[in-house]
Amino acid sequence: MEEENYIVEISDKEIRCHRPDGTLDSLSWKNLVRVEVVVTHDGDLPGTFFALHGPTAALVVPEGAMNADELSERLFTLEGFDADTFVDSMSAQKPQTFLCWQRK
Repeated sequence: MEEENYIVEISDKEIRCHRPDGTLDSLSWKNLVRVEVVVTHDGDLPGTFFALHGPTAALVVPEGAMNADELSERLFTLEGFDADTFVDSMSAQKPQTFLCWQRK
């Protein structure tokens, strides 16, 4: 998977992810209920993804996607976002899911 071929767009209303196959996934900020960082092993290298959960579906964004840094910055502004857990997830060496934020 070429992570840089995923393109993230962020507005005040929603997060959108354009996938290399031409599909588009989106989730509105008002429907965001949980943010996780998921670390997997794909071959010899770990893969890291943002899993943004809505009430019925999740938007999954690879950490290496274009504009993923902008998404990270925006996530840090969520009230109650656990920055320490997020930082820990970026150095994880084994498959694991890190809960960084959940709507109260």
